[in-house]
Amino acid sequence: MYDFDVIVIGAGPAGYEVASLLGAGGKSVCIVEKSESTVGGTCLNEGCVPAKNFLETSSYIKKAAYFESCGVSGNENKFNITTLQKATNCLIQDLKVGILGKLKKSKVTIEYDSASFVDNHTVKLESQDKNITAQDIVIASGSSHRDHPLMSLEGETIISSREVFKLSSIPKSILIIGGGAIGCEFASFFNALGSDVRISEFAPKLVAHEDDDVSRTLKRELEKNDISIDLKANVTEYRVSEEGVEVTIDTGKKQETQTFEKVLISIGRIPNTSVLHVENANIVEDRGFIEVDENLRCLNHDNIYAIGDVLKSPALAHVAYYEAKRVAQSILDKDTFSGDYIFPSVTFCTPQIASIGKSEKALKEQEIKFKNKKLFFKTNAKAKIKGDDSGFIKVLFDEETSLVLGASIIGNDATELIHQFLIAINAKLTMNDLEKMIFAHPTLSESTLDLIH
Repeated sequence: MYDFDVIVIGAGPAGYEVASLLGAGGKSVCIVEKSESTVGGTCLNEGCVPAKNFLETSSYIKKAAYFESCGVSGNENKFNITTLQKATNCLIQDLKVGILGKLKKSKVTIEYDSASFVDNHTVKLESQDKNITAQDIVIASGSSHRDHPLMSLEGETIISSREVFKLSSIPKSILIIGGGAIGCEFASFFNALGSDVRISEFAPKLVAHEDDDVSRTLKRELEKNDISIDLKANVTEYRVSEEGVEVTIDTGKKQETQTFEKVLISIGRIPNTSVLHVENANIVEDRGFIEVDENLRCLNHDNIYAIGDVLKSPALAHVAYYEAKRVAQSILDKDTFSGDYIFPSVTFCTPQIASIGKSEKALKEQEIKFKNKKLFFKTNAKAKIKGDDSGFIKVLFDEETSLVLGASIIGNDATELIHQFLIAINAKLTMNDLEKMIFAHPTLSESTLDLIH
């Protein structure tokens, strides 16, 4: 006899979602999380939610000059980081109350402790030195900051994205190591607040997974805002002093040494599995990532699942939610959700970028004949009204059938606009289908219609 039907390890987006669904489906569920303060995982406490709140605030400051040109008189343009931090903490607590309420409504038992495997049906609660058992176990323990091979985090001087939300002041200068989504978002944030920002990216382009046109445009727009960018760059030396951090950057063509008040390391994340003792349950892993089959079951087991950042799938909260639904459906013996799915990739830098479906590179590799159409926001009235007409929408479609295959957007509200193409691809709509639709005017969305003509 087991203590529970299901044990879920981790209460981030993947964990609390699967626990809530299983509890609502009639299963007895125990979710194990380190403490109440970490409920919601990285996304809520030190990732998606606080970062986007910081970015939303800085975007208003960025547009101050435009608002003034429209007649808004602001005698003082002040920013108080302490006030923003307090507002962000209130936001986090409000959302956390919602998550805990959701778990309570689904009658989920919560254990605040660290968990590790004893065997494939047993989990040890470390601080309580107590074992609990279940028929099924779901690993959803999330991920953590990836350390730089050369530099170590150091107080408020060399920081990760986590420490950004605790800074006592905005730095005069900052080096951001990593030009992925997180790095570019924080580059936009600090730039908007007046910091001298430099990005050092090891890859040959920013946001490496995005369309080449988008990456080039993003680099150009960031540089227009006086953000310095080094691609194919590597940090080879550093020294911390009272003046800040002296860093040597090697681009292959040259070496340059510069002193920054702060350095932000943003080079990816690693799965939180090293403390789970997965070997006790004979769970297969690769460099910390849990290996699973097409149904998200751990190899060697039909009762242990893994979802979220512990997998090699994209470390995105919305992907984790979907994986949680797939596992819940499986455990509840309901119709399973497809493992063949598309998801939007979104980055909240300035300008925003987003993509969905097949990329040009993937289509060429698969030898699919396609065409693309691009519409620049400079022709869109709403973009001009919002004070930023940079960027474009680019759609890829089948050459013969005109079926929508993929889309990339850079510019105003790209992270919202991308979902109309998510629907178009899932509904197997063609460009001709889109042409027959009526979009409101003036809106950013009507650019979808304009690019067809």
